[in-house]
Amino acid sequence: PAVRRLAREKMDADRRAARASRRPLVWRLGVWMMASSLRRCSASDAMSYNGGSLLAMSGKQCVAVVADTRLGAGNALVAEGASRVLECGSRCVVAMRGLHADVQTLIEDLDARLRLRWIESGGREAGPRATLEPAALSSLLSVLLYGTRLSGETRSPPLFLEPIIAGVDRGGDAFLSAQDSLGAELLSPTYVVAGTAAHSLHGACEALYRPDLPPDDLLDLAVRCMAAGLNRDCLSGRSVVVYLLTPAGTQRHHRALGPPVFDPS
Repeated sequence: PAVRRLAREKMDADRRAARASRRPLVWRLGVWMMASSLRRCSASDAMSYNGGSLLAMSGKQCVAVVADTRLGAGNALVAEGASRVLECGSRCVVAMRGLHADVQTLIEDLDARLRLRWIESGGREAGPRATLEPAALSSLLSVLLYGTRLSGETRSPPLFLEPIIAGVDRGGDAFLSAQDSLGAELLSPTYVVAGTAAHSLHGACEALYRPDLPPDDLLDLAVRCMAAGLNRDCLSGRSVVVYLLTPAGTQRHHRALGPPVFDPS
């Protein structure tokens, strides 16, 4: 009996030692699988599936808005002419990023409301859309976003997008607002960013931003910050569209940040 007891104790000790030796390998395998799944989710969730990044920056009586034109499906490039910006009058724009179908839906809805408001006003303003102050436009968009989840008999999911409202009011002061998918508003006197490259854009803007820049200097600085952020993100990039807003009106520029797409022909 004593020999059998010692043999069982030896076998139990060997089993415990074997389990302990296998545990680090199993733990490392689990961590690797978790990291891989997180990387897949970050590139395929609804908000980041189509990619896209936005940047708005204020200067002295001017605002620069930069939006990339890449349209992707996860890590794949689908097109380079994505439209994410709606000009609302001569001194205000709305830029959105997120699921492209939701972005186009909200842009068309907002465009229709502004056109109807312009018709109801008798066309006294320069059309074809009514001119709203940036703060009023931001409030309208916040109501629209929150209203989407209350439509119908049951609460529907919100739109998968994040808008940025930028403009210059009648007094020449810059206005910047960023919202989430439910319309929660964040106002900033300096800059706002959104998109898959938001973390990189925050770092570039914090390092390079200077207040009260004139329009031309502000435009160059905004493009530099956007290029620095997009160089560190694979879901945004290619060319960008830049809107420079001043009390005199809106100027639209195209800037190419990356090499042209390979053409096998």
